[in-house]
Amino acid sequence: MNLLATWPFNLSPVDLAQWVNARLDGTLMGPLGIRAVSISAQGSITKLEVQPQVTTPMGYVHGGATVALADSTATWTAIAALEADLSDPLAFPLAINISCQLIGNVMEGIINARSEVTHLGRNVTTVSTNVTAESGRLLAVVNTTHYVRKTI
Repeated sequence: MNLLATWPFNLSPVDLAQWVNARLDGTLMGPLGIRAVSISAQGSITKLEVQPQVTTPMGYVHGGATVALADSTATWTAIAALEADLSDPLAFPLAINISCQLIGNVMEGIINARSEVTHLGRNVTTVSTNVTAESGRLLAVVNTTHYVRKTI
């Protein structure tokens, strides 16, 4: 299974997240442990449990894992906002720019990402994502720009 399919946008945000999670095997998100909690045009939430495969040798969450979490969340939010028909790969909102400010870090627990669309265009969409610790402490602010090759 993969995500290049027609997404069931009629599902609730939680059910859509479960639909996506069922298709993550064989992707980067699978072994990292990134899981969607809810996905909708209004915003998406994902989580990542801190485990050795996502940490640096010092035990902190690797910046790349934080960016992967934020990028996944932002992309799923853009797909939902655009109601993109991914049976056509040209409709995929490809991230063309990622800006990440790493503000804090953790060594254990679960980190969460929350994304919201800040601009929804025909070809260019921007998404803002905050990554937080379980305590709510801000760990990263990530802004992404997504390009859709096929005008929707």
